Amino acid sequence: MVSGEFEIGAVPFNPDGWGPPESTANATSTLPLHVPFAPFSRSEKLGRIADWTRNVYANQSNRPNTGNKNPADTVFDFSADDSFPLSINPDDDSSFRLVDGKPPPRPKFGPKWRFNQHHRLQLPQRRDEEVEARKREAEKERARRDRHYNLNRSNVNQSRREAAIFKSSVDIQPEWNMLDQIPFSTFSKLSFNVSEPEDLLLCGSLEYYDRSYDRVTPKNERRLERFKYRNFFKVTTTDDPVIRRLANEDKATVFATDAILATLMCAPRSVYSWDIVIQRVGNKLFFDKRDGSQLDLLSVHETSQEPLPEAKDDINSAYSLGVEAAYINQNFSQQVLVRDGNKLTFDEPNPFATEGEEVASVAYRYRRWKLDDDMHLVARCEVQSVVDVNNQRSFLTLNALNEFDSKYSGVDWRQKLETQRGAVLATELKNNANKLAKWTAQALLASADLMKLGYVSRVHPRDHFNHVILAVMGYKPRDFATQINLSTANMWGIVKSIVDLCMKLNEGKYVLVKDPSKPQVRIYEVPPDAFENDYVEEPLPEEEQVQPPVENVEGVEATNDLEDKVIDSQA
Repeated sequence: MVSGEFEIGAVPFNPDGWGPPESTANATSTLPLHVPFAPFSRSEKLGRIADWTRNVYANQSNRPNTGNKNPADTVFDFSADDSFPLSINPDDDSSFRLVDGKPPPRPKFGPKWRFNQHHRLQLPQRRDEEVEARKREAEKERARRDRHYNLNRSNVNQSRREAAIFKSSVDIQPEWNMLDQIPFSTFSKLSFNVSEPEDLLLCGSLEYYDRSYDRVTPKNERRLERFKYRNFFKVTTTDDPVIRRLANEDKATVFATDAILATLMCAPRSVYSWDIVIQRVGNKLFFDKRDGSQLDLLSVHETSQEPLPEAKDDINSAYSLGVEAAYINQNFSQQVLVRDGNKLTFDEPNPFATEGEEVASVAYRYRRWKLDDDMHLVARCEVQSVVDVNNQRSFLTLNALNEFDSKYSGVDWRQKLETQRGAVLATELKNNANKLAKWTAQALLASADLMKLGYVSRVHPRDHFNHVILAVMGYKPRDFATQINLSTANMWGIVKSIVDLCMKLNEGKYVLVKDPSKPQVRIYEVPPDAFENDYVEEPLPEEEQVQPPVENVEGVEATNDLEDKVIDSQA
């Protein structure tokens, strides 16, 4: 059989299997002439065949590179050229070239020009319009990232804030019986008008205010002094000997202090948890605070959206800042006075001080309000200083706001107090709405003519021991209450509603707790010895308990039945 220019020859038939028979396997004379041969095995796959119909010289630039080919595969890679007949030399591979019959690969996603910037088809567009379009797209993307970041950040801050403040001020015991819960939304609808109060008694002495502090600015700041040897008293209602005497004389049916009343009046603005102990003794009602209560401290950044550190030992945690604020407030109230020995004394001395003891400048005004035809309220109110203007005496309350780190408030007092005092006050009203409202309520209860607010800052943000006074501002309580939207009628409406609720209860002890996570208050009935034996693991039998001594208050018989009931309820 002849094909082209060479003869293939006869191919022997093997009836016993595949391939040439053994008799002719080694006979080189019977092999086809001019055909390359290579050993193979049955496990090898069939490779590429020769394509004699394609002109491989049509496009020399597309000739494949065979430099990295496997030598074992080059035996069958050949094509016809001008050197026919082929030389049968298995060691000479230079005369063979790869002939690829497959069509060139097509791109998966369409023509190549779609991804070529130089060949991109688009409508003609002005250069400035294209730039503006890119700017708009960039702004949209930036706004989307900002929204995503702020959302995540607000969620993190809220979770941190919840973990930090959502803790009850008192541990609710399982044996306590919850009687009622009142949402703050009902408080906002209450209103009650009271007549002007009457002063039953004035105690203590006051020092005069030093007006030079009105000229203090951040440029001529003054160091905050420490008054270690002046005693400050935070006595609760039933421990006050004057209130016991007034209760014995049936001067009123409800008794409290200005700090407790202010907490009730400003309850809707509170965020942190607080609690007030209520004792019903006979037909009388006493509002008390526990020893070590949160009412003795001052909240800092209570209504701020920026969370404080969670660790209690951190100098910027809520608890540490509360202690620091109370320390600053006490020292400030004594430093801004004229300490020349000239004092305004009242009918009775300080009821809590002993003879020869150095006490802070404070006057207690025991005042009575009429709540109903047969119901009156007596409260102990405080003022810290006095000033004479044109021979007219005016009472002052002294309180201090404290700056601990400007990054939390966003306003640096040293830079803004001189030029933007309104902005600084607005920021404090936002971050400390409850504290400022309570100070205003206390000034209104005491009928103070002026309330002085000091701006005290740390010497360094990480130093919580040393402070400086940057400014002192004065406000009239009624004008300031209007400015912060504090309604006197609403304040007394809240007190009147709680008093009416407690008057319907049986004799015993109760606790009013602000819910740590919801805007509402709850009232619990507690055992008579609650909050009295916190450190006693197992109470002794009654016959083995040591009875507390009976206090003898001057001018009051210790055997009086009402006073014995009050003492027994605390024992």
